Amino acid sequence: MLKSMKVLWLFAAVVGWAGFAPCAQAQEALPADNQTASGAAGIADNTVELPLESVLLLALKNNLDITFAKMQPAAAETDIMREQGEFDTLFTSEFSKYRERKQVANFLAGAVSDPTAPAAEANIWQERYNFDGGLQKKFALGTEADLTLRHKESSSDLPFAGLVPEYYSELVLGLTQPLLRDFGIEVGRTFIKIANLNYQASEQQFRQDVMDVLYQVESFYWDLYYRIADLDNKRKSLERAKDFQRTFRARIEAGTLAPIEIHQADAEVSLRTQEVILAEARVHQAEDNLKKALNLYRDDRYWDVAVQPADMPERSAIQPVASDCIEIALEKRPDIRQARLSQDISNTQVRYSKNQLLPRLDLLGSIGTNGLSGGNNPVTIFDDPNNPPPPPPPSPWDGSRKDSFYDMRDRDYYTYQVGVRLQFPLENRLARSQHTRARIEAAQAETTLKSVENTIVNEVRDAIRVIVTSRELIDSGIATLRYNQEKLKAEEKKLDVGMSTAFAVLEFQSDLANAESTLALAYAEHRKALTNLQRVMGTLLEEKGLVL
Repeated sequence: MLKSMKVLWLFAAVVGWAGFAPCAQAQEALPADNQTASGAAGIADNTVELPLESVLLLALKNNLDITFAKMQPAAAETDIMREQGEFDTLFTSEFSKYRERKQVANFLAGAVSDPTAPAAEANIWQERYNFDGGLQKKFALGTEADLTLRHKESSSDLPFAGLVPEYYSELVLGLTQPLLRDFGIEVGRTFIKIANLNYQASEQQFRQDVMDVLYQVESFYWDLYYRIADLDNKRKSLERAKDFQRTFRARIEAGTLAPIEIHQADAEVSLRTQEVILAEARVHQAEDNLKKALNLYRDDRYWDVAVQPADMPERSAIQPVASDCIEIALEKRPDIRQARLSQDISNTQVRYSKNQLLPRLDLLGSIGTNGLSGGNNPVTIFDDPNNPPPPPPPSPWDGSRKDSFYDMRDRDYYTYQVGVRLQFPLENRLARSQHTRARIEAAQAETTLKSVENTIVNEVRDAIRVIVTSRELIDSGIATLRYNQEKLKAEEKKLDVGMSTAFAVLEFQSDLANAESTLALAYAEHRKALTNLQRVMGTLLEEKGLVL
């Protein structure tokens, strides 16, 4: 698992994408008269001509849904750092000053022995400075360590104080080691592991989001191709109707045709003009869909620019093998990987909650060293001047502040403690309920995995079915187009010799225009079906030569 991984918007050049990895690849191009040369992208004559490769790269760079989706793995990565923070080293420090002056009545507490003495002498004062500093750290094994340095300086006018001021220093290392609950590296790193799995799941979700967006963008691209082709066909149909209208007018002027016949031609021209207007509106709507997906609106130069697809759809002769495609999809689909990661998360939670069922039995231990020093203060609690006691020997701990640290360093004076601590809730309902819930969620994750597998099988089979159907529609559309072309030519010849009517010719013209548009739609839908199979197999990025 790579840490601090950022999603890089570096993309490779698009390789030739004519088919699918799991299937044999072969394609038939459109007839030569339906092909156009691809021009360079750029604004020319208020038109931008875009090849599909450029469209997909622009989508990766500019699409707002992709921009939003790429933030999810970065957000999930912060959860890893948050869980690792559980094992951060904590530095603590505390400084305090304490001073008091109080009345005392107890001789041992410092009260004077002469009851006639003034009240000002029947009191004491004390002053202390405390400094505590330490490091605390938790380890993956469950061990908790606490290293603490304490230093205290105190002064007072107590007559029996042997050192004034008094310096006391202590360094203590304390350890707590769980032996049952929370014991073990696997248990200690549970939440880091879950955060890592969630991060991997977010990466797969991002990959799925990118493929969905790219499929949508390519669908917009081929929708625009169809709308433009449909507009061209309707314009050609309008020109045929106008040509027919002009021919009728010439024949009426020549006296070979009754004037009433022109009304049929006029009505057809008006009807086809309406169809052209509607087709133009659909082209603009398709252009706007693609512009929005590519986020071109951020540059107002593209607001009123016409977008022209530079690529032509092709009929693929591949025959995808369902079993091979399903096998690849079950391995590479982001949602199946997410489902497996969710199952790993659930199983990890089950193991952790099982450990929490155990009683808490901790091994406790501490070891320390200390030092003492200060200024020598002779004890003067006997106040009989006629019979003074012999002077007390000087304190062996007479010294400066640093001497207390030297004594601590020598380790001649120490403390240690060893023990165990047992905690166990008698009913243990919290741990039992959490473990039961974890097992239920694990069973749900397993069911979800099976459901995703079934969905993948169904979607792949359906995608292959659509490819086969769209290819058959192309074949049928080509035959229908040729049939309508020949039918119109024959009907026009019959009209020239008076064996047909204007109504029949105009109807056959409409049939030809519809056949041309239907074939363009079949090609567009076929291309969308090919991309959809790549999407449902989870190989769309690889097939397009794109890398996240």
